[in-house]
Amino acid sequence: MSEEKLPTEPETIEELMKKIENLEKEKNEYFESLKRAKSDVLRMQREFEEKFQTMQDLANSELIYHLLSVLDSFDLAFQKNEKIDQGFYLIYSQLKDILEKYGLEEINVENKKFNPNFHEALQAVKCEKENCSGDDEGLIVEVLSKGYLYKGRLLRPARVKIITH
Repeated sequence: MSEEKLPTEPETIEELMKKIENLEKEKNEYFESLKRAKSDVLRMQREFEEKFQTMQDLANSELIYHLLSVLDSFDLAFQKNEKIDQGFYLIYSQLKDILEKYGLEEINVENKKFNPNFHEALQAVKCEKENCSGDDEGLIVEVLSKGYLYKGRLLRPARVKIITH
């Protein structure tokens, strides 16, 4: 049997100190890498928010640009009092056309039964027919305020008056 020579205590301490030094260096590298990654994420988030705001501003500016013709029509209607009805109709149709261009749809309620997904009943009136069969329960009799969809999603329900028994 050969006898292995054990390292002396100073050699062991020196090796452990080198290991500690290497681990400390590795830890610092990881920490710096983490700080860079965090900085990159924050920078990307700021850039995204800035780009989103820019896109939102561009979209709004396009909508506002198209609404300027409505303002012009108001000016024209106020200047020519004799054609005020025609002027207001023109303004209404221009505004409606612009909003439809951007995805607004009017909810059609004509001869429809009440649907809580698209309508809000603000008033209910009793059926005034003689021998009322009740078939017209929930039928919309008057639109108090139009309802709208925006790109197929409910923006505002139609506010209606319905028949009850």
